[in-house]
Amino acid sequence: PQFVNGLQDLLQRLASATDTETIKTVTNSLNQQFYSNPICVPALLAIAKDHQQWQIRQLAAVEMRKRIPVFWGELGDETQQQIREAVLQMILSETKDLTRHSLARVISSIAELDIPNKRWGELIQFLYQCCQSTTAAHREIGVYVLDSLFETIADTLSEHMQHLFELFAGLINDPESIVVQVTTMEALGKIADFIEPEERAAIHAFQGLVPAMVGVLQKCLEKEDEDSASRCFEVFSSMLLLETPLINRHFGELVEFSTRVAGNEELEDSLRNLALNFLLCAAT
Repeated sequence: PQFVNGLQDLLQRLASATDTETIKTVTNSLNQQFYSNPICVPALLAIAKDHQQWQIRQLAAVEMRKRIPVFWGELGDETQQQIREAVLQMILSETKDLTRHSLARVISSIAELDIPNKRWGELIQFLYQCCQSTTAAHREIGVYVLDSLFETIADTLSEHMQHLFELFAGLINDPESIVVQVTTMEALGKIADFIEPEERAAIHAFQGLVPAMVGVLQKCLEKEDEDSASRCFEVFSSMLLLETPLINRHFGELVEFSTRVAGNEELEDSLRNLALNFLLCAAT
């Protein structure tokens, strides 16, 4: 408790610091007194779980993610398992998006070390269950964590390609959450990098999802959600650069759609510019 309390006090000072000198002093104290000890990992977990202020919970999760690669191997099997179980429960009960996203990164950093060593086999099943939950927030968590896992254990996930396509076919058409739909698009954009030109079944499955992906982009434009629309256009633009012909079948429709958006004077200029940028990518 003394270790946790001391760590918590410094995190609070760091979160409320307004000048660089204080930030520097507190950061040095954290590095010397706390972040040189493996027990900082379960201590940060406790703060991320129980602190009343979401900003401190998020900061603790961010700091925990940084310490996982350093200290995970020094924690005992029992402690590791307790952390795995706790962080999955925490991400389901956390109410703030930013803290949830930071916890997703914690999960991803543990998975990067565990999964190649045939540990934490239940993680993928947990995420599948989240993605199929009747609670929209749980579906958002499931697809967000899967998306972040593509940055760490993409090779392992690509072994589940067929299951992922079936899962994403439902999520891209989520009945109530645009967050689920846009995050699914981003995950599909990452899957695209791993589909080889000779993998016909995967190409066919992916091509079947492109109209729904365009539908998500259209929905973002109708809502004038520039951030989400930008992320969707980015996915399509990145796929233009791939050797594998994932959007060739729908290329004409995409160009036509983007031309309509670019010429629609009722839309914000920033949204029309996104479409113009896509058209420029398509032309080069």
